[in-house]
Amino acid sequence: MKNIIFAISFMLFCITTNAQSFQIKDLAASTGSWQGKLTYLDYSSGKPDAMPANIKISLTENKLGYIMGYEYPNEPHANSKDTTYIKNKLFGEDKIVEFTKDAAGGFTLVTEKEGEDGNDHKKAILRHTYTLKTNTFLLLKT
Repeated sequence: MKNIIFAISFMLFCITTNAQSFQIKDLAASTGSWQGKLTYLDYSSGKPDAMPANIKISLTENKLGYIMGYEYPNEPHANSKDTTYIKNKLFGEDKIVEFTKDAAGGFTLVTEKEGEDGNDHKKAILRHTYTLKTNTFLLLKT
C-alpha cells in the first residue's frame, strides 16, 4: 500500500513540476508566419471542408505573451489576433495538461477547458493541441 501511495505521489509531483516549468519562451521556436489550411466539418453536408488559413506567431515585447494572428484569405472579415499568457497553470483560459519538447527543438502543448459542443450544445471538454515539428506547425481543436 505504501508503494502505491508513493508511486501516485511521485507521478503527481512529476506532473506538477512539468506544468510549473512551462513558460511562454518554450514556444519561441514556433514564431513566424505559417501558411496552411483550416479543415472543419461542414454540418450541412456532414463532410470535411477546407479553406486557406495562415497564422502569424510572435511573442510580446516582454516575452511573457504568445501572440497568434489568424488570417483567412478567402474570408478576411474573420481575421483575428489573440495574445495568450500563462497564469496559474493555465494557457489563457485553458488548463495545461501536457507539454513536451523533442530533441529537434519542436514541442507539443495540450490544453483543455470545459465548454459545449458547437452543434448539439452538450457539455464537452475542448482540447487544443499545439505541435511544432520541423517546418510544420499544427493547431488541432478537438
